[in-house]
Amino acid sequence: MANTQLSDATHIMAYIALHTDDQLKSEHIASSLNTDPTMVRRMMSKLRKAGLLTSVRGVARPTLACSPNDITLKDIYVAVVAKRNFLNVDHNTSETCPVGSVIPRVMEKYYCDIQNSAEARMSRVTLQDIIDDISAVQQQA
Repeated sequence: MANTQLSDATHIMAYIALHTDDQLKSEHIASSLNTDPTMVRRMMSKLRKAGLLTSVRGVARPTLACSPNDITLKDIYVAVVAKRNFLNVDHNTSETCPVGSVIPRVMEKYYCDIQNSAEARMSRVTLQDIIDDISAVQQQA
């Protein structure tokens, strides 16, 4: 099963940014994600703890804690993805095999480089970039 936490959290953030005048009950946001409100509330809790969202208990008006230009995809990723590994090495390999005994260490090095590159790229994508792309696609439709 694919991990969609980053996509879902970014969706929530963009939805909130684009619906500033609407009531933003978790049920409304959940319907946009085709999911249940409990998942949205859990995700929003993580975003609040990371300082990306603000809200008042009992009031359905969450807001971004700062400008969408100041929130990066990496900020959202770090806030919601607990185990931040795109790729995972199989460590259950044969200790007696010349390949199996060393490949986990070799692959770990490459996977770490890939992870670092991806996170560096995510640091250059802002929530505003995503919002702008959403608006551009909507205008094309």
